Amino acid sequence: MEIFASIFSGLGLFFIGIRLIGTNLKQLAGRRMRMLITRAVSGKGTVALFGLAAGAIMQSVNAVTYVLVALVTAGTIEIKRAFPVIRWANIGTSMLVIVAALNMHLLVLVLIGVTGVTYYLNLDQSSRYRHAVGALLGIGLLFLGIDFIKAASSILKGADWFKVFIGYSAQYPIVSFIAGVGVAMLAQSSTTITVVAMAMAASGLLIFESGAMIVLGAGLGSALSAWTLAGRLTGSARQLILYQIALKGLGVIVMLLLFLADWASGMGYIPAAMHQAGLSPSAQLAAVYVLLQIASDLSMRLAHHPVERLIERHAPPSDEETLGRPRYLYDEALAEPESALLLVDKEQQRLLTSLPDYLASLREDVSETSPAAEVLHPAERNILRQCDQFLTDLADRNNSREVLERTIVLRDRNELLGSLQESLIELITVANSNSHAGEVRTLINNLVESLHMMLETLADVAKQPDADDLDMLRMLTHDRSELMDSIRRRMQGGEIAVAAEVQQSVFSATALFERCTWLLRRYVLLLDAPIRQEAVSA
Repeated sequence: MEIFASIFSGLGLFFIGIRLIGTNLKQLAGRRMRMLITRAVSGKGTVALFGLAAGAIMQSVNAVTYVLVALVTAGTIEIKRAFPVIRWANIGTSMLVIVAALNMHLLVLVLIGVTGVTYYLNLDQSSRYRHAVGALLGIGLLFLGIDFIKAASSILKGADWFKVFIGYSAQYPIVSFIAGVGVAMLAQSSTTITVVAMAMAASGLLIFESGAMIVLGAGLGSALSAWTLAGRLTGSARQLILYQIALKGLGVIVMLLLFLADWASGMGYIPAAMHQAGLSPSAQLAAVYVLLQIASDLSMRLAHHPVERLIERHAPPSDEETLGRPRYLYDEALAEPESALLLVDKEQQRLLTSLPDYLASLREDVSETSPAAEVLHPAERNILRQCDQFLTDLADRNNSREVLERTIVLRDRNELLGSLQESLIELITVANSNSHAGEVRTLINNLVESLHMMLETLADVAKQPDADDLDMLRMLTHDRSELMDSIRRRMQGGEIAVAAEVQQSVFSATALFERCTWLLRRYVLLLDAPIRQEAVSA
């Protein structure tokens, strides 16, 4: 019983160490992680270096993929540039496995002692060193747990019943493979399972064949665990998960074929090669893990285009994703401030033109040829975020007063467009919240038609504004508060017999109409500002 308790405590220390390492290293690198990923995809060498580093830090391809999913969904990077990061991160996870194959007993003891001193000096309370100290503690506990497992396992291997079990597992390696798949699906990390298997192999609890099958099964189990996320995603985000599954799956298939061919020949070339290289039992499993990652990478490079086409066919880009891509913005334009400002202006004009489409579902006798507001809004909100980031980058690169002034105007327009989108979505919700009838329905329809007309007129004028058109828009968007107040008083005064819930809907609808009108007027004033400046200059 004491033996199993020692093994169990070793596993506990190991898992605590894994969590501490991952949590603290991600905190150390997480603040700039997204920025680094965005920059990394600009060049092949940088992608390789960053992918290896990300895999080594996070020790989970799933974790790296989740970060990429968030960035691709936000439109920060393109899907095709994210694929190589996953490949290199897969290889980067080998770092922990390689280190675990070394005899680090004395180093681990010293490391734990040094960590204790840092805690005595209260460095764990320092914002600067806290995460570094936590990562050191995690490393120490991880390898101390491995030592516990090795020490307890060396006693267990002498038991007769265990020798029978070892012989059985050697005769039926499929059992070890299935065990590796199952445990890795629960742990969601093939690295963790591999390191534990290495500790058991170092103590004689696992023979090479069984350990290798556990490593390969853990690789497949890690891929299958990612499938749980793929089921909730669509478009390019789903493509990333499927790419990761295909990457690991190809590597496992290649390695299984190699082992099957070796066993079928009866020559045992693979174990012989491991012994010939002078590798210890734990180092042999580490070599299998590294070879699995290399096989995955090489196989995917050979089958990249067919796999990519298959993934695109299985998970095509969603409507929201397609609509959420800027049509005019590109990073190279930042070198030319005038061109960059013009591109942002054209992007905003495009978004302004689509605002009337938000009301399509509320208008009568109108065919819905445009996307639904529920799809359009998140997509265009993403474009606004990218426009804002584009303008921020432009302002950081230029000190020209004229460029900065125009940048401020465009950022103000960006905010107004976002507020208009939010207000239109709220108006749609209010209009659809109750089955209105009679004069109440007529009122809401009139508000929608009036707002639709103002939005279309503003979109037309914004393409090429002149003084006369802007004067007309200022008249259209004049203050409507008195009119809206009179409508609300009629409802509250009992001239129209309506329920309290419907009165609340009318109040919300009129308030939203007022807000939209005010936002439109502010947008008109921002369009008017450059014309006034030109008139003064003339």
